[in-house]
Amino acid sequence: MAEAGDGNIKVVVRCRPLNSRELARGAKPLIRMQGNQTFIDPPESGSAQDSKRATERKTMAFSFDKSYWSAGPRDEPGYCSQQTLYDDLGKELLDHGFSGFNACILAYGPDKGIIPLTCQELFDRVDSKRAADPNVSFTVEVSYIEIYNEKVRDLLNPKNTGNLRVREHPSLGPYVEDLSKLVVSSYDEMMTLMDEGNKARTVAATNMNETSSRSHAVFTLLLTMKRHDVDTNMDTEKVSRISLVDLAGSERANSTGATGQRLKEGANINKSLTTLGKVISSLALASQADHGKKGKKGKAEEFVPYRDSVLTWLLKDSLGGNSKTAMIAAIAPADYEETLSTLRYADQAKKIRNKAVVNEDPNAKLVRELKEELEMLRAFDPTVPPEKQKVTYQTKDGRIKTVTKAELQEQMETNEKLMQGLNETWEQKMQRTQEVQKEREKALEELGITVEKNLVGVHTPKRNEDPLMSECLIYQIKPGRTMIGRLDSEKPAAIRLSGDNILEEHCYFENTEGKVVIQSMPESVTVCLAGLTRPSYKLRSGFRIILGENHVFRFNNPEEVRKQRDRATMKSSMQQSISASDLDAAGEVSTRPDSPTSSTDQADVDWNFAKREAAFARLGLDPTLDNLPDDDLNKLYEKITKVKTMRDHNSKPRPESRMSLADDVWSETGRPFSSDATTDDTSVDAAPSHGSPAVEDPLKDVQTQLEQRLQDMTESSTEAEDLMVEKEHMHHQLRMVRAQMMRLIDARARGETDLESMQFEPVIYSAKQLRLIRKVLDKWRAHRSFSMAETVLSNAVMIKEANIISRELGKEVSYNFMVSSGGSLAAPSSSVDTIAGLDQFGDVTDRALASATQPSVAVKILDKRHDAIYVWSLDRMQQQLQRMRNLTTYIDRPSYTRHFSSDEPFYDSPPPEYSFIGNALISLAPLSRRLSSTTTVPIFCRYTAEAIGSCRVDIKIVNVTLPAKYLGGSTSSTRSSSPAPGAVPSGSKLSFFLTIDSVKGLSSHDFSALHLQVRLSSFVGPSVPSEEVFPSSTLNTDTASLSELKFRRSFSIVASSKVLNHLRQGYAPVEFFATVKPTYIERLERWDELREVKQLPPSSTNNSTPEVRPAVLPPMRRSENDFVVEQSHDVVAWLQISELGPDGQYVPVPVVSQNSLDPGAFFLHQGLQRRVVLSLSSDSGQQLPWSEFTKMRLGNVRLLDLKGRVHDSTSKAMATLPLLKEQTLEFKPDGTGALSTEALWDSSIHDSLLLNRVTAANHRILLQLNWSIAVETCGEPVAFNMDFAITMQTRDASPPSKLLTFFGSNKILSKTSTLFSVRLSPPLTRSPKDLWRLDTSEKYVRGEETLGVWKPRGISVVEDYSRLITTERRAADVQAIRVILATMPPRPMPSDTIAWRADELVKKSLDLWQKQFGHRGEIILSQDPTDPSESVPSTRLLTDVESLDGLKLISETKLIPRSSDSASKKGHLLILSDAVQNVWERRWFVLDANELGVVSLIGVNVENDPNKELLLGKPFSFTLFTASNSHALAAPNQKELQSWTSKLDPTRLTS
Repeated sequence: MAEAGDGNIKVVVRCRPLNSRELARGAKPLIRMQGNQTFIDPPESGSAQDSKRATERKTMAFSFDKSYWSAGPRDEPGYCSQQTLYDDLGKELLDHGFSGFNACILAYGPDKGIIPLTCQELFDRVDSKRAADPNVSFTVEVSYIEIYNEKVRDLLNPKNTGNLRVREHPSLGPYVEDLSKLVVSSYDEMMTLMDEGNKARTVAATNMNETSSRSHAVFTLLLTMKRHDVDTNMDTEKVSRISLVDLAGSERANSTGATGQRLKEGANINKSLTTLGKVISSLALASQADHGKKGKKGKAEEFVPYRDSVLTWLLKDSLGGNSKTAMIAAIAPADYEETLSTLRYADQAKKIRNKAVVNEDPNAKLVRELKEELEMLRAFDPTVPPEKQKVTYQTKDGRIKTVTKAELQEQMETNEKLMQGLNETWEQKMQRTQEVQKEREKALEELGITVEKNLVGVHTPKRNEDPLMSECLIYQIKPGRTMIGRLDSEKPAAIRLSGDNILEEHCYFENTEGKVVIQSMPESVTVCLAGLTRPSYKLRSGFRIILGENHVFRFNNPEEVRKQRDRATMKSSMQQSISASDLDAAGEVSTRPDSPTSSTDQADVDWNFAKREAAFARLGLDPTLDNLPDDDLNKLYEKITKVKTMRDHNSKPRPESRMSLADDVWSETGRPFSSDATTDDTSVDAAPSHGSPAVEDPLKDVQTQLEQRLQDMTESSTEAEDLMVEKEHMHHQLRMVRAQMMRLIDARARGETDLESMQFEPVIYSAKQLRLIRKVLDKWRAHRSFSMAETVLSNAVMIKEANIISRELGKEVSYNFMVSSGGSLAAPSSSVDTIAGLDQFGDVTDRALASATQPSVAVKILDKRHDAIYVWSLDRMQQQLQRMRNLTTYIDRPSYTRHFSSDEPFYDSPPPEYSFIGNALISLAPLSRRLSSTTTVPIFCRYTAEAIGSCRVDIKIVNVTLPAKYLGGSTSSTRSSSPAPGAVPSGSKLSFFLTIDSVKGLSSHDFSALHLQVRLSSFVGPSVPSEEVFPSSTLNTDTASLSELKFRRSFSIVASSKVLNHLRQGYAPVEFFATVKPTYIERLERWDELREVKQLPPSSTNNSTPEVRPAVLPPMRRSENDFVVEQSHDVVAWLQISELGPDGQYVPVPVVSQNSLDPGAFFLHQGLQRRVVLSLSSDSGQQLPWSEFTKMRLGNVRLLDLKGRVHDSTSKAMATLPLLKEQTLEFKPDGTGALSTEALWDSSIHDSLLLNRVTAANHRILLQLNWSIAVETCGEPVAFNMDFAITMQTRDASPPSKLLTFFGSNKILSKTSTLFSVRLSPPLTRSPKDLWRLDTSEKYVRGEETLGVWKPRGISVVEDYSRLITTERRAADVQAIRVILATMPPRPMPSDTIAWRADELVKKSLDLWQKQFGHRGEIILSQDPTDPSESVPSTRLLTDVESLDGLKLISETKLIPRSSDSASKKGHLLILSDAVQNVWERRWFVLDANELGVVSLIGVNVENDPNKELLLGKPFSFTLFTASNSHALAAPNQKELQSWTSKLDPTRLTS
């Protein structure tokens, strides 16, 4: 076949010998072969071979590529053996395969002998080609499938037992999805796979064949040839797919005797073969049409039904596609019908034409062809002239062409360049492009031309000697001197010009620190249009320069323009921010302000500058005015001058003229003043009684000072980082100044004067002071021992209760305090844990602990059921404790407890597999100095603050890549072989290798599996955008040694300023995780118990006589009065709005409520005076000793639409409402308290459009109401906050009819109520001697007898943490100092010098050791009260009691949302309102289990006693005892009594 292009399918026919069955029935051969022709003779009439369907009684001849006779004896001359068949087909098949073509052999009938020979020869050729050329490599992959019942099975993979799907790729053609491709390296391996696949094929016995194939099989070889071309340094690859197809023969049911499954199989075989016949016929017709007459071109292409069968779909490339295909038709010598069908099949197939191509990369093919052509061109005789040498060759299209050697050489050079371009890599192309760019820039720089932007230079505006170069050329003025000369001059010049009057040395520019001066040479024509022509002139951006006769340039300095724009914008914004205060001083005579550019150098002043300054004074500071070109500025100034001249000639100015009015303002104030400025509703002129700009003057001065410092800072050249810090700080202070000024202006507009008394003085700090402040704050935040001790003591009762519930329910878990470190050690979790990704979702997350940046008190959970240790925050512990209480409350009620999870509140769900057991701390100081280090670091347990092991940490510097500014643009690096000690510059790239090994001390009795991990934030600080964790492999301590636990990894970080600060002062923890054993958890639990055992201090041994000590009494319970506990009160606020009625009285407006969840909306009218009436009621009485309302504020107007969406408005300010002097305060005999007040409300002060217009239907207006009340026991007023709704109607609108309440769910009320929960908590003590007052560990909790001697950890947990932090940091610092000192060379010192300086050194060292750093005295934490007999006199104790009585509480209010209207009980009851007078009142009571009313039912106790009924004198009475009050109630009858008591206390047993 040809190497490429079209080619017909090669078809051969082979006749097999007679088999045993045919010989038994006496069959005679019907086949004859002569050359390539095959003849079939009809059977004798009446014989067993005669078939009724064999109607042709003549001999039929067929012609094929080869006809093989194998039906006779082997020694017959025309006998065809397997080797002959292989020599004719197999070798050609392999030739095509090694050339890169796809090849295919279709065996139709029982003929498999060619396949083993082909495979054997394949590997022989592979071995010979590898030996001949070392640059060639081959890989062979095989796959084997069968198509059984139209389903594809993989014969080489036993797991793929199901049906595989056939898909089609646009370029690769049909393929089988998930088909296994196995790599083979020898012939034996391939034959083994083929045998295994053949055993898996589906075969069965029929009348025709004992082992008849019931499926089609496809054995595919994927041959990949890779060649490395040494000349071109390219790798070329050819891929050939060789398919060996075994087709199952067609069957007739009467011949094979098939029934059942065999019949179904035969039907599917015939179906696929029929489809194959249709495909072959269609392809044969298509091939004949391609070579037919021209008239047939218009006929549409015939459809080829490839997809009608899986077999034909997979053989699409082999039949009429990209493949070299051969077909072997094996025919039977004695079966007329079957043989004739097969011959016709093969005769159709030989007409099919395929289009095979080599499967290789197009670029590689082109390079290969060019290389072959170059080799041919080089094979000429060098002695003969190229023009006389002629070559004749045949082109690809078959034409004969004759050319000379010269033409071929030219073509060869072209091909070499083309091949070089094809072989060029992308990096080489980029390098060549950069080289060309540098050469082009160098050539332009020789002419003084630059293509960069934002550079100081001159360019041609619109006039040039060459019109095409106008506004195109830009000449860069470099620092130093830039000479301008003539183009044809020999003298050196940076900028060369041509034209008239251009001298050899015309002039030069002197660029010094961004300021450019032009110096003209004698007799040169140099004119600067900014002013008079002088020999030397300082240039400013925008100046025109004329050189010679034709060259006009414009000077451009981008940095100067940027500074002017920023300065003008800043001053303009400053003027706008204080424009309201300027109006106050409009009537005062003031002098003309300084020039806007007064800071400009006097040498820069010229005529245009003076005109610009005059325009500034007239028209104000406008940034756009500063950017006007000089021509436009001249026209503007001329118009202003003309208008001013006309006014001067007018003897009678018109006062009604707006222009003259503006002129008067100019003359009086010396600055522009807008005529419509007085219409501003925030102007100070609206309230002249408060007038005086004295309040804003200091703020304006501070603002001006800040802006001046910012401007100076921008222009200075000090350290960039310090400048940025100071600039950010000043911007913050400037924003605070402006915000304060706006608050003052708004307060004056609302008539408030309380803000004017507030002193506001911004403080400006330098960068050094800011760093010191941050360092002190960080240091102070780290020392949180005192506040953590307060948290431990105040929450001890919570831990105590949780452990009691856990033991009662048998949950095998204990809780105790610990201190959680901030940052990465706040809540460490193993990255190899199976639930490592769940810590951000659902109930697993503990955001309070994960987001902690400072040490905080947490709860340690010893989970003995799951053998795990983990940590909860106090917030989560409180949530879980509430769930535990729910279990104990309904423990005897299965109907309730089935709704609760009995294990969820006690454990993490799911529990972690690996528990955090400790960490090793590394100091990063050597890393910041480019020092490698190897240290042994102890592993500290954070639960016991003790060392439990050690490990070796090795940090090796790989390289340090310095930034370009330190290397002059080079990017070379400092290798670790000779690292230069010293600080790492900011912006460097630091690469190091971290190794952790030699782990010791972690016992296999405590841990069963270990691993360690390192976090990226440990080395770069907490500013890392996304955290990355790098774990080691997990070690099983039962089967492996600790020495096998190792960690190795390389890191590369960019050392920014924040990263360098972290490296200098920070530490990197190495976290250790393990699967803990029960013995370790039990030891931790015993350690906590023993840590809290109090030991008596040892007695003094100085006195020889024994000291008589009094008998030690057991510790007594402290009185509950010694504690200051938290208080909780319920407060109901009744809000009422009254409007002025026609009779002069204020009448409450109706409140329309839609349902029980709706507090209602007030029905207001426009244009009426209003009062806000607020009444408070509390069931706590004197326990909440309120005295008066101190403030009431109203504002934040919003719109609530029909769909429930809230729309914000511009009126968000809160306005203070004036309170009336008369306030009502009452503490009633029944133990309740009431407080009420009224406030005036004028809605116009809000300036809201929502309040000034009628509210649309089904819309509401929301307002926010704030008020504060003074409570005697609180240091600050208690603040309340709520929202209420209104609807604004016209003035004459009628109120809503009460009839609506009868026909719907609407209710019309006179006021609305809101329920608040007020918590009064003691402030955390600030004195160590008062810590014991916060200790709640001895507070009694029901069931604490089950704990025995156990008690929660006290302040010892804080002491352990402080000791741990100090110990591990000191250990890390000692190792770091050793590394640093080891790199410092010793400084030799003469011995005589040491002798006389020894005393001074010793004294200096002693002074340093005795010097105290930090606090003067250590704060001693103790949770025991001070013994009065030792050191505290009685007067001191009395002072403590008095200070306790005067302790002020801290308030916190919370609005309780409304609940549903599902009242469990309601009705009339009698309540004892005055026990002294025995006054009973009949009231309506509603009981709702979801709502806390005026009478709080939390912890309520209901008692019903006949003796108490006699005492109260009321039958059916009962008493309620709540946390804040007690009430006596009476029911109307016995049935109601039982109903009320059972509803109030469901756990009460009825008698």
